[in-house]
Amino acid sequence: MVGKWLVGDRYDNAVAILYANVKDTPVKVTALTKVPTTKTRTAVEERRENRRQEILLVARDLFHRQGYANTSLDDIARAVGIKREGLYYYFPNRTQILITIIKPMGLQLRDRAREILESDDTPEEKIRRTVENQLMRFENRFAESKITLRDDYFTENEVVLAEMGPIWNEYEDLWIAIIEEGQRKGVFDATLDPRLAHLGILGLCNWVARWYVPGESTPVPDLIEMYNRMVLRSLRAG
Repeated sequence: MVGKWLVGDRYDNAVAILYANVKDTPVKVTALTKVPTTKTRTAVEERRENRRQEILLVARDLFHRQGYANTSLDDIARAVGIKREGLYYYFPNRTQILITIIKPMGLQLRDRAREILESDDTPEEKIRRTVENQLMRFENRFAESKITLRDDYFTENEVVLAEMGPIWNEYEDLWIAIIEEGQRKGVFDATLDPRLAHLGILGLCNWVARWYVPGESTPVPDLIEMYNRMVLRSLRAG
């Protein structure tokens, strides 16, 4: 059995080679392709998931340090310590690795913004919490934030656009809805264009990625406090 005697890199590379050879050919499932026991299956799945997470962590570090466009599958495989073919057992291509890294944070930002919009907080408090939601990622998930804010792959890669575009569009619509709510309630300046206002706020927050250095720059909680003062001052009516 393949899963019985191949371990570690040998297992990754062997399965990847088999996959590369048969991925476009119908395969008849036989006893040879089955994992014999639940115990063995659990061990194989755990090893596979550990390796998958290792690939993602290594790729995240490389994308962060040298950029997605400048990082090849060979670079990732070399850093992990497996052959390039071994990567295909876990991810079909480099783009899918990128999406797997950046999508969870995009979903978290969007879902948290929706919770804030639907809460009973005042418009000012909703803006405070949404700014905090946007900026705290630089403290909690700095590498993913830097990678996400690189726009070279968004403009050139239709797969990334198709996957991430709807998430970011929904996120921006939630920002606009919060601003519009404040305008309806007379709290925010009704003469402001909500779409332009939200772009200005996001631009202010996202520019942090250009200069922020963890452990050296102004602590993120202090940034949140200062940015909220600037944002609310610019939004308030009167």
